[in-house]
Amino acid sequence: MANVRQYDTLVTASEVISNSFTNQATDTSLISDNIITIAELAHIKFELGLDFYEELKTQNDSTGTLSADNTTLMTHFLKPCLCWFVRFEVMNDLTFNTTSSGVVSNIDEFSVIATPEQFNMMKQDTFRKAKILLDDMIAYIEHEDQSGKYPLFGTDGDSSMPDTDNATKLGGIIFY
Repeated sequence: MANVRQYDTLVTASEVISNSFTNQATDTSLISDNIITIAELAHIKFELGLDFYEELKTQNDSTGTLSADNTTLMTHFLKPCLCWFVRFEVMNDLTFNTTSSGVVSNIDEFSVIATPEQFNMMKQDTFRKAKILLDDMIAYIEHEDQSGKYPLFGTDGDSSMPDTDNATKLGGIIFY
């Protein structure tokens, strides 16, 4: 497995805000590269397969060049999907802050903090939107019109998969 963490994240904090936040004035410093990386690893890497994920990370880096097919995938499918997953991952940090006094709510004098039920509903809805976009991206990649355009999709060259790389994914279940 290559060290792809040395490369740029697949989306920027600005892209996350413009694609998935209602408040476009959200401070980009609240969305760190570490949170974006966590979203990539938790929600995207497994779905794409290690080899395809590494290809996209390498090509998307400032030192690389995306192929035409990967540019289409990134622009219309992966980035919008990943932005919603990043929003999902960062919501706790936007709502709460860890200080030397413990965990406190981020609230100003003109705001009212959401109830736990409202917050959970918002997080679930954010995850649902991200999952819809993820499913659409996977359907696009797997569609017969895209045959041969993403040869590394679903392949995993590390030791966690069989040597023949003949595993199939169906609804999150891996069949060998």
